[in-house]
Amino acid sequence: MRHIVRTNRPIFLVVIVVVGLALAVAACGEEAETDQGAPSAAPGDEMAQANTATGERVMAMAAEAAEHLAGEYGDLHTAVVKAGDRDNPEHEKLHAALAQIREETGATYVYTLIKVSDQMTNLIVDAATGDDADDYGTEYEMEPQMAAAFGGDPGYAEHTWTDESYGVQKSAFAPLRDSDGEIVAIIGIDFPAPELEQYPELLAD
Repeated sequence: MRHIVRTNRPIFLVVIVVVGLALAVAACGEEAETDQGAPSAAPGDEMAQANTATGERVMAMAAEAAEHLAGEYGDLHTAVVKAGDRDNPEHEKLHAALAQIREETGATYVYTLIKVSDQMTNLIVDAATGDDADDYGTEYEMEPQMAAAFGGDPGYAEHTWTDESYGVQKSAFAPLRDSDGEIVAIIGIDFPAPELEQYPELLAD
């Protein structure tokens, strides 16, 4: 009777093949993850980043304008408020200064506001002319960014708004000080923000 030697070689081969396939699948998975790279920013994050960048840029304009006007023009502003109208040389000087800032920056509107109460402000000087200009004393509801500026810190509106003639705008404010360093008003700048048109959820109600 011939002895037949049994061997486990076929089983070993099957095991090797299975293990090899498993390693290959795992390697492909890792390679696919590597190819995908870092995840892209979520749409909400992109909107927040764009909104912050635009807001800080306009806020810097307002702060620079307020610093430029501090002192002499702050004193002139006090005189305009005391006069109670725009029919005076102090207003003419202030209007000319704001108009120059508007032209140099490309802002849609440049203006000053005074605090009437914790809920309300009045517009005093407006760089615009004609139909674009608001009347002396026009009331604007106090907003957080305005309150921040009246408190000494520049601020910008989290929301945008749409002007019928000039499109989507971003607004920012900074404190205007007189020669004694007292805050007598705030400078407001409304600036075109076409880069935020794609985010209608930013528009003010």
